[in-house]
Order: sequence, then structure tokens, then C-alpha cells
Amino acid sequence: MFLTILKNSLILAVGYYLSIVFLPEIMNINETVSKYVFTIPAGIWLIVSKNKWWVNVVSILLGLAISLPVVMSLSNT
Repeated sequence: MFLTILKNSLILAVGYYLSIVFLPEIMNINETVSKYVFTIPAGIWLIVSKNKWWVNVVSILLGLAISLPVVMSLSNT
């Protein structure tokens, strides 16, 4: 169970990074488009997954907790 949460969290953290930093700033993609590029596949993936609902919620929160320091440190440079 812990490995599933960790795997999902890391995948979501990479998705957060791509949609917040990489796509808008490096590839010059509109922020609204970048948001939907992340939200739609992540939402479908979490809905289709066979995990319990609380595993998905913990994965989302942990993914945010992992990606937030990375995004903040990269945005200060």
C-alpha cells in the first residue's frame, strides 16, 4: 500500500512540475492549456485506478508536498 501511494505521489509530483514550470516557461505553452494537459489525464488516471479513495487523496496531497519545494526553489532562480 505504501509503495502504491509513493509511486502515485511521485508521478503526480512530476506532472505538477511539468504543468507549473516546464510547459509554460520552457516550452511557451499557455498556462491554461498546461493546466488542462495535467488535470485531465491525472483525473482520468485516478478515477480509473483500482485504489481506494483515501489512497488517491493521500497520493494527491503527498504529490503536492513533494513538488511544492521543488517548484518554489526553481522559481526563485
